[in-house]
Amino acid sequence: MAEPELNLRSLRLGALPEFDPPADLWARIESAHQRRRRQRGLLRWGGALAACLALAAVFSLAPTSPQTDPLLHAEQRSHELEQLYAGLAQPLSPLESEAELRALELALQQAYDRGAAPTELLPLWQQRNELLSSLIALSADGAQLTRI
Repeated sequence: MAEPELNLRSLRLGALPEFDPPADLWARIESAHQRRRRQRGLLRWGGALAACLALAAVFSLAPTSPQTDPLLHAEQRSHELEQLYAGLAQPLSPLESEAELRALELALQQAYDRGAAPTELLPLWQQRNELLSSLIALSADGAQLTRI
């Protein structure tokens, strides 16, 4: 099948009226084009700035190392001591020491629930670590704790 030849008669473009564009048309097209390029550039810079801010937020929220954060160090030390204490064959601890440990844990939980500052939490963790250390030492020696 032969394709019809495209010419002005078949398209009837010759019947269209002549069009003379306004003299400032190219200037308006060029300014619109420049404006869109500037907007795209601003969007790119804005996107890059937003990505940088997001990365900065992620890095600022990243956990600190235990060497630089005393609260984190105390929490990790407490976890280690708790593992040691749980691993003892026959922990020999008096009931009042166990009750003191539970009271400290309750105080810690209440402090976290109300959003306490690290200055309030650190002494509680230190007390818990000291109590766990003494319970481990007592269990290791087979001694009994006597309070007067």
